[in-house]
Amino acid sequence: MKSRRNFFTVLLGTAAILPMSKLPTPGNVYVHLKNCWTWYETKEILNALPVRKDDISARKENIFTILSDLHRQDLIQLNPVAAGIWDLCDGRNSVDHMVRRMTSDYDVSPVVCVNDVILTLRTLKRKGLISC
Repeated sequence: MKSRRNFFTVLLGTAAILPMSKLPTPGNVYVHLKNCWTWYETKEILNALPVRKDDISARKENIFTILSDLHRQDLIQLNPVAAGIWDLCDGRNSVDHMVRRMTSDYDVSPVVCVNDVILTLRTLKRKGLISC
């Protein structure tokens, strides 16, 4: 609830920045609002220490990990990289630490890795699996 309130505060502050070279249409206003929300989520993730939710159980299989929500009975399949990021969401690791761990475990550049870590964390947060 607090993040939505902060988002709307940021949004109202940036509403005047909408491009005025063309008339606002529902399409370009929607794209602008979506980009603002994505920016706000990314900023929140970068400044936080992600923590796994307590009511999520993880089961490792051969080549993937399955997460299940105890309340809704949803199943989510994670590849090994996403499972590694999930394991690092313990409230002690920042995004920078996660990127350093991933670049040491896999042959990937830090620039690419930081984007992948942020996208994974944003997806996990949107699905309600972690909190920031």
